[in-house]
Amino acid sequence: MRNFAPISLALCFLAGSRNAQPQGVRVIDEGSFSISVNGQRTGRENFSITGTPTGEGIDYIAKATVVYGDRRLSPSLHADSAGTPSQYMVQISNTGGQQERWKGTIRRGRVSATIQSPRGESQKEFVVTEGALILDDDVYHQYYFVAHRATNGNLTVVIPRRNSQLPLRVASAGTDRVTVGTREIDARHLVLTEGDGTQRDVWVDAQGRVLKVAIPARGIVAVRDDPPR
Repeated sequence: MRNFAPISLALCFLAGSRNAQPQGVRVIDEGSFSISVNGQRTGRENFSITGTPTGEGIDYIAKATVVYGDRRLSPSLHADSAGTPSQYMVQISNTGGQQERWKGTIRRGRVSATIQSPRGESQKEFVVTEGALILDDDVYHQYYFVAHRATNGNLTVVIPRRNSQLPLRVASAGTDRVTVGTREIDARHLVLTEGDGTQRDVWVDAQGRVLKVAIPARGIVAVRDDPPR
């Protein structure tokens, strides 16, 4: 019995610590997308976006698991309240055991990345527009940050695995109704246009949570499986 009280106190302390740790963290959005190409389902993305309040706003962490057949992408993004990234990593693996990883920091308009692949490790640095957002290929929850920054005009996104940036012209196409699961949801329709005219359509709800993304030139449609909660 002499040992019981200290152990109980320790367990209570640990339980309290676990409960206290996430108090400042809140789930901004989480869910999944079904991804199709030319009408054929090809993949699924499960994601979460959390935010931690800070003295200067909010720090975001956005993570996902994106599966296309035997290929799996695991992106992880750290960004500030404006969606401007500070760190980004994406790991790509397949059932054959091959793995690749892109890991970089973004500071003062410069990306410094370490790239690991079956061919070995390499370093890459390139200059990007101050305040550019991350928008990786084949990943769709990251359009949340684009939608929150988007106003009629222009913005720049970094395409990490291309080691490049891409200017986009942003325009509003009004409101639509988007079917998610068994519900129809009022959605704001944004049109993002690349310099060569390639168009990306994004639909978000009133809180800016992504419902659907379409890239007509590639035949891609990513639709949320269930309505946001």
